[in-house]
Amino acid sequence: MGMPLKAAAPPRLAAQKWRILSMEIQFGKATLSLAENGMIVDMKFGNQSIFPKGQPSYMMRFFREGKPEDIRLTERKGSLLRYHFRDIEDTVSVLIDEKEGYTVFQVMDCPGCFDFLTIGPIVTALNDVVGDVVGVVQGKSAAIGIQALNEKTLPGIPCELIEQALYRRDEPTSSMTVGNLDYTAAAAFEMPFGSVLHLFCENRRRDRMKTVLYAVNCVPAPAMDRDDADIRGTKFALFSCDSPAALETIGRIEVGEGLPHPMLDGEWLKTSAKATSSYLIGEFGIETIDKMTAYAQKGGFSCLYHPEPFETWGHFELRKELFPKGDASLKECVEYAKAQRIKVGLHTLSNFTKTNDAYVTPVPDRRLKAMAPAKLAEDIAAEQIEIAVDRLAAFECPATLNCVRIDDELLQYSEYEPTDDGAAILKGCIRGAFGTEPAAHTKGNSAYKLIDYPYQTLFPDVELQDEFSDRIAELVDETGVSQISFDGLEGCEWTGEGEYAVNRFAMRCYEKFDHTVINDASRLHHFLWHMNTRMNWGEPWGEEMRVGQVEGRMRNQKFFQKNLLPAMLGWFLIRKANRKFEASTLMDMEWALSEAAGFDAGFALSASEDTLDALGTADEILEAIKNWERLRLEKRFGEELKEQLKKPETEWHLEKKDDRNFALYPMAISKPFVCDLLEMQPGQPGGADWSFENPFGEQKLAFRMKIEGYGYIEKPRFYTRKGMIRFDVRVKGGQYLIFDGAEAYVTDRNYNRLSEAEYEGTCLVEKGIAPLSFGCSFGGEEGPEVTVRVITKSTPYAISRD
Repeated sequence: MGMPLKAAAPPRLAAQKWRILSMEIQFGKATLSLAENGMIVDMKFGNQSIFPKGQPSYMMRFFREGKPEDIRLTERKGSLLRYHFRDIEDTVSVLIDEKEGYTVFQVMDCPGCFDFLTIGPIVTALNDVVGDVVGVVQGKSAAIGIQALNEKTLPGIPCELIEQALYRRDEPTSSMTVGNLDYTAAAAFEMPFGSVLHLFCENRRRDRMKTVLYAVNCVPAPAMDRDDADIRGTKFALFSCDSPAALETIGRIEVGEGLPHPMLDGEWLKTSAKATSSYLIGEFGIETIDKMTAYAQKGGFSCLYHPEPFETWGHFELRKELFPKGDASLKECVEYAKAQRIKVGLHTLSNFTKTNDAYVTPVPDRRLKAMAPAKLAEDIAAEQIEIAVDRLAAFECPATLNCVRIDDELLQYSEYEPTDDGAAILKGCIRGAFGTEPAAHTKGNSAYKLIDYPYQTLFPDVELQDEFSDRIAELVDETGVSQISFDGLEGCEWTGEGEYAVNRFAMRCYEKFDHTVINDASRLHHFLWHMNTRMNWGEPWGEEMRVGQVEGRMRNQKFFQKNLLPAMLGWFLIRKANRKFEASTLMDMEWALSEAAGFDAGFALSASEDTLDALGTADEILEAIKNWERLRLEKRFGEELKEQLKKPETEWHLEKKDDRNFALYPMAISKPFVCDLLEMQPGQPGGADWSFENPFGEQKLAFRMKIEGYGYIEKPRFYTRKGMIRFDVRVKGGQYLIFDGAEAYVTDRNYNRLSEAEYEGTCLVEKGIAPLSFGCSFGGEEGPEVTVRVITKSTPYAISRD
């Protein structure tokens, strides 16, 4: 963790002794005291100081050309706080409006000479819980919070002012599965002495050149002409309350200040259990909506979510093979699902722009976002494939498409060659890329390198981005879609307008929605916290369910908890068997369901129609989801039990007795025991001796056996010190023999039952470590491999809905 930097005394004023203003500012249960130089010199919660002595703290700072302006005098007259400066005559006035539980601060006048206003750093001694995104810090009993009240008031500190930061951290403030959060983008962060709260606003009425990720000082941000462009109008709230009341207080601020306060069925979504409702992810169209809603009903899901509905991104045209009448077909699907009490959701990639979209082809929109332009160094013909430009800068930035716009033509280059004079030659050019028209161009024409992404996409500028928002809102309103993901919101930052562009994109959608829309996003942002229902990160494709991002899912829960957000576990994929993975099992799903119950977190189940049709356990899995989720949402799992359910190393099985009563069994699944018969002669008895631990009481042997290879086994048998059992069955490669202690049956690789298996004998497994012997006959082209997992269970917990 980084240590605080020393606060620099205002130039020429270091020797002066500043008196504390007689008027303190109250915000909720706390008060802060200002000195005449604008520094916060104390903060009290009730009668207790929560201010870390010796740490520099400001209500506001004002910056010109990267340097803080010296504050000559800070004075308060009634509800107006005014800042006077040593080197400029103009003042900054801030309206203070003390309300029940919080105080609002709004910049009423600010001279245009300032590039940035920073709110803070406001320091506190509290750091038991630090909500870095939501902007709330908590101690044992007190909570202090900061809330931006409009889109242009942003969390953190701009990259242009990092050298002026009074406090820094080397480590991320949070680490989630979607990435790390740096203190520069956080509304609050922890320090050894306590915590720091900070926001900022930028003067956007000037041309600027921005750095976005790897594109250093080459993303233009042209001057804006709108109210959002001014520092005047910066607005935020400070609040303080008892720690348990922090969420309630934010809700009061939302209502009082006109922030998003989404309700569902009469309850605020931040406190509604329905905010954590799980949902089914699967493709559907006009021909399959009936089957997919039926699957959703079997799983007790309230929403069916389409992961890839669009043919184009930008105009967001729907896939014609699924929705032949476009929006009208989607509306038919929504209305059909609604009649089955199922809502419909869909995925977007926010402002990512596909190259097949009408904003790109056949005539590219001039508002596609580009880096700083170069000029053509010579006239070029329509078929010319080497093109000289007068500057290198943008072409050094790595890209996927290497796409350049010259007038109404797009071209792609394969490589560039720097020249000695700082220019470049673009080589291997594909002219008329993406269906545009190749043309001759004259020397001096601008060559714009378009910003792209590895998804083979481009981006709009901040003005064109508004049209994307309008189209999404139009689609949602016209069709009745009730859930949406703002995936890829970080793409908005490529406009050069940072988090302001993110806020503007999402809020423009939200404000145009004519009904409640459950929503999440690829990132959680401070201002958008109010409109977002939840986040649901975690898409571990290419891994087994118990392996995929388990540690990351746990980290996410801590992040949600400290940021007062409903809990979600991410996506879980159920699959049919393939060359890399076995088909998903009920035990796999119940592992995920137990985690969801423990954390009281929802999740998404990703399952295609093809998988659900092919999987023999699909109905069993969906029934389990319905039962587990009903009990979770009804709060039927006690706190002590939930602590056990959270542990990822545990296994559980829920058995329904009747509609009101359930038995929850702690389970144990052994490691895989393998008997490889490849090197043995057909007809020769095969077998193996193993040792395993049964953590529960003595019970009947239960197992799942998988056969792999081109042979088969016959008459498999097991021995323990407590008996022997033999199965009169042949099991081929690619099949399973499953025995639950009472019933034995053979399945294909997707757990579709093929036959029952007769058996004789009884085999008990003792408590503790015990030997287990296996034997069988085998035949076929080669000796197969046998893999066995032994399953044991304990006395169940009784779960009642009464």
